[in-house]
Amino acid sequence: MKSKNLTLGKKLNKKQLRVITGGKEMCLLPDLTCKKYSFTCAEIQCQPGIEL
Repeated sequence: MKSKNLTLGKKLNKKQLRVITGGKEMCLLPDLTCKKYSFTCAEIQCQPGIEL
């Protein structure tokens, strides 16, 4: 899917963004550590029970 910049778009709220990302939450901080460990995290390394 191509990314397009739209001039006539509205900013989505947190609930709408979560629907687009498949209900997964971004749990990775900029320093590459997890702010929480949960199955709702989009990053594999931040999900419990999965060791890399």
